Amino acid sequence: MLRFFLALCYRAAYLLHHALCLRPGAPLQHSKLIVVGSFRTGGAGKTPFCIWLANHLAAQERRVALLCHEYAFDEIAMLREKFSLNALVEIIATRNRYRTAHELDRTQKFDIILCDDGFEDSRLVGATTIILSWEDAPTKISDLWPLGKMRSLSKDHESVSGSTITLNCSGDSPDCRFILDKVSSSAAGDFPAEKKAIVFCGIGAPERFRQDIQNAGIQVARLDAFRDHCRNFDQKLAATLLKDANSAVIISEKDAARLPDGFWQRNRRVYIASQKTLVSPSALQKLNSAGL
Repeated sequence: MLRFFLALCYRAAYLLHHALCLRPGAPLQHSKLIVVGSFRTGGAGKTPFCIWLANHLAAQERRVALLCHEYAFDEIAMLREKFSLNALVEIIATRNRYRTAHELDRTQKFDIILCDDGFEDSRLVGATTIILSWEDAPTKISDLWPLGKMRSLSKDHESVSGSTITLNCSGDSPDCRFILDKVSSSAAGDFPAEKKAIVFCGIGAPERFRQDIQNAGIQVARLDAFRDHCRNFDQKLAATLLKDANSAVIISEKDAARLPDGFWQRNRRVYIASQKTLVSPSALQKLNSAGL
């Protein structure tokens, strides 16, 4: 009963915030606006998909500005490292995607302005919105946080101008899959097959990350999960390495972006699980039809 009441309060706050602060704005005049989002509160794969899409667009010689909320400092650090050698992709941190998108649009520097999330910002009109779907679109209060995993209902997005592409991320034949590419350390090489691992993460879908590790053939001793964008992740990891002196630890790429310089020289028992995004031919056709 309490959680249902909290979900009702969340819903009321959501509608009030949109009515007062997020009224539909003006479309961009020069750049193409793309929003990658999900109904889920987290762990939908938005950032990995944005990495794939930015590379896909840059391969077409299109200049891309990838906008991320500055709260997600770990994702920004990871993205800047990934695109450090790609002059066609620029990572931009912002508190206000709408304002920043229009500022960039006026410069006429970018062909594409790509928003990592921004799905709930109804000021972003005229966008091509890519929804990463893991289940049916939410339709009732019980689907909303904290009762469920969702931030909004499907009807909240029906009147938003622009086009929408829904990519299924689950089931037997998904449009988009996120798989582990490798588990390795720059100091120690590939993860030793005979060892068990402590899976240590502060991400949106820790259970799925643990399952991905197991699916890669690695035995998991336990999962230590913390909230997404955890700011003292390095301290928690250091404490675990001290307590479990003989254990090997696997973290995600986003977790690795939080660690200080020099960490890897001191800690050879920590391995990074690198992720790869696979997009099906039918999904690629959807994207191509939308000019992507």
